[in-house]
Amino acid sequence: PTKSFRRERNIRTIKRLEIKKKGKYLLFTIEADGFLYKMVRSIVGTLLGVGREKMTIKEFKRVLKSRSRSLAGATVPARGLCLLRVKY
Repeated sequence: PTKSFRRERNIRTIKRLEIKKKGKYLLFTIEADGFLYKMVRSIVGTLLGVGREKMTIKEFKRVLKSRSRSLAGATVPARGLCLLRVKY
């Protein structure tokens, strides 16, 4: 495949992202047109970094605009994450 084709395959659109606190847990609801390898773990890690003030909102916006995973926060380990539902 061409470079352009590979790049297009790697673009996903997040349609909804919601964070709720349920007791001692954070519930992240993420709806998208698809997910890439470790995408959710990267999103959660980056948002936790914002919440812990390791990254500013301005920096977070720059990460999103850049579309570069290398600028994102830590990728959280799978341990502790739980997939509750898949909708098609």
